[in-house]
Amino acid sequence: MLQNLPWYGYVILAIGIISYAYKYFKTAKEGHDEADLKKVKFKTSEGSTLTREQQFAIALYTPIAEWWGADTNALTFLNPKSANRYLKRWRIDTKEGYWDLTEYFMKDGRRWYYNFIYNMMNTLPEEDWEKVMKDYFGDNERAFNYLKVLTSNKALNELKQNGLLTFDNEMDLGIAGYDAAILVGHARKAYTTGVITEEEAFKVIKFARELAIHHFSSWEEFGKSFVLGFAFDQQHRERSYREEIYHLYKQVLKNPVSPWNTINWPNS
Repeated sequence: MLQNLPWYGYVILAIGIISYAYKYFKTAKEGHDEADLKKVKFKTSEGSTLTREQQFAIALYTPIAEWWGADTNALTFLNPKSANRYLKRWRIDTKEGYWDLTEYFMKDGRRWYYNFIYNMMNTLPEEDWEKVMKDYFGDNERAFNYLKVLTSNKALNELKQNGLLTFDNEMDLGIAGYDAAILVGHARKAYTTGVITEEEAFKVIKFARELAIHHFSSWEEFGKSFVLGFAFDQQHRERSYREEIYHLYKQVLKNPVSPWNTINWPNS
C-alpha cells in the first residue's frame, strides 16, 4: 500500500510521524517534570540513643531528609546503597573527597558567594560589579551564576510566589542555614556508607549546630535561610524538584509533630 503513494504522500506521512513523535515526547517530558508532592512522614527509628542536642542538629536537614524518606532521630540515612549513589554524584564517596568538600562548607560554603555578592550589590554602584567580582572570584562560574540570580530576583520571586518569603529584607538572613543543613546531610550519608566514623560525623554535625545557632534565634529564621540557600543553589535543577522541597518545607514548618515544632531552638 505504501509503495503506491505519490512522492508528496511520503512527505505528508513523514511530517505526520514527526509531529506525533514531538507531541508524544513533549507530553512525556512534561509529565516527567511534574513535581511529586509528597506528604511528610517524620519516620523514627526505634531504640534511638541520640541526645536532644544531637536530635536538634539532625533536624536541620529535615526538609530534604523528608524528600529522601529518612528517619528523623537517627544518624544513619536510609541504606548504604542509596546514600552512596548520592555521595558519588557529589564526588565525596571517599574519605579524602568527603573532607575536602566538608572543610569547604565549614569554612566558606555557599555563603562565601552569597554574602559577598549581596553586600556588593547593596553598597557599590552597578558599573563596578564586574571588576569587583573578577578581582574577588576570578572566573568562578558559580559566583557569576549567583550574581545573575540575585540581579534577576529569580529565586526571591520564586519563593514569594510559593509563600515562603514575604519581604525583600528577609534576604538579609543570608544562607548559613542552607550550609548547616548540607553539612548534616553529608555527614549522615558518609557515616551510613562507612566513609567516616560516628565520632567524625558528630564532629561535623556539632559544627553545623553551632553555625546555625550563631546566626539564628528560631526555627523560623533558620528555615527562611535554608530555603533561600536552597533556591539559589538549585536553580540549575528542574523547577519541579525545587517545588517538591518547597512543599515539604511548608509541612515541616507547620506540622505539629515536625522536629521543628517538637524540638526547641536552643537559647545559645
